[in-house]
Amino acid sequence: MLLRGRVSIGTAMLAVAALCSGQAAAEDLALRDAVTMTGTAMFLNSGAPGLVLAVVRGDDSVVQGYGETAPGNKVEPDGRSIIRLGSVSKVFATDLLATLAAEGRVGLTDPLSRYAPAGVAVRSFGGQPFSLLDLATHSAGLPREVRDPSVKDGDGNPFLAYKRDTYWAWIGENTPAYAPGTTAMYSNFGYGLLGEALAKAGGKPYADLLRDKLIAPLRLADTTLRLSDAQRPRLMVGLDPFGKRDPNWEVPEIMYASAGVYSSADDMVRWMHWHLARDEKSAAALSLAHAMWRPHDGLARLVGVEVTGAEGMGLGWIVSPARDGVPLLLGKSGGLGGFMTYVVLSPNRRLGIFVAASRVNFAMFEGLRTAVRQLAAELAPAGP
Repeated sequence: MLLRGRVSIGTAMLAVAALCSGQAAAEDLALRDAVTMTGTAMFLNSGAPGLVLAVVRGDDSVVQGYGETAPGNKVEPDGRSIIRLGSVSKVFATDLLATLAAEGRVGLTDPLSRYAPAGVAVRSFGGQPFSLLDLATHSAGLPREVRDPSVKDGDGNPFLAYKRDTYWAWIGENTPAYAPGTTAMYSNFGYGLLGEALAKAGGKPYADLLRDKLIAPLRLADTTLRLSDAQRPRLMVGLDPFGKRDPNWEVPEIMYASAGVYSSADDMVRWMHWHLARDEKSAAALSLAHAMWRPHDGLARLVGVEVTGAEGMGLGWIVSPARDGVPLLLGKSGGLGGFMTYVVLSPNRRLGIFVAASRVNFAMFEGLRTAVRQLAAELAPAGP
């Protein structure tokens, strides 16, 4: 559904009605109707050039695109349009963590020091080493970012300030700010270290591990850490926080686990189906991935993680209890390279919702989050 310019809500709803009336053979009319109305409202309220919404419920799925893949090009996004997941990449990293743990190749409570490069002595708070679980739940007491101070702002790709050697040098020279498991502080730096540990445990580079354990088995055709020449024309172009076209700088390998994944709505549908299908082969890994490991209750501080309405952290997921008609949800958001993204899973209801808007505006994100939760309540209402 391509909507441009200043469109009234009334006009949009007429368009919705016309679309839905033509869906005689829709897989699930109520599902498609709800997705269409929510997606239209989200797009109109976002101010983004384009938006893609993907919903999975049981065996059914719907993907709808709105606006344009680049400002002014009049090309509507669809399930094959490529977007950047930003920090939603973190739950792909924790999928790897859960998979390797289920295979017995890594332990959630393994200390990071077990996977450090030769010659690096990982420092700890009060002699208490932090674990891979602490990294995955943002509770290792680490800063949000660690930059190479020699890289100055304005030197081109800003992500080049994040370097593998700088990460390991910092952790070998600095002590975490808090005892592990006592304070939640959102840390992209911590996820960079987690990615390093997973690569070491898996015996291959992170990109190869992600391909072999997740991308290839799930047949994710456009999920990647580096775009091919054939994929680049399908990458949506978004706006940066200042309303300018984002140049879509590539990230270095140390950022792969925290923010490096490209994907598409069609691939996200496959990935959500995998999370929700309760397949016997992946049951052990998904049980680990969906569990709440770090309740908020009892933590001394919560900085940079969603607090209101949530009750704790899973492996990268914010866990929100069933409340006010909204089912229990696992949620993760992202913002990078001209994109705002948000995904929620309700494993109990076999419901998954993913949205990507091609504009980085953190004030706008709360509207996306509220709309997604309202859609979850419509499609899988929680009991009293």
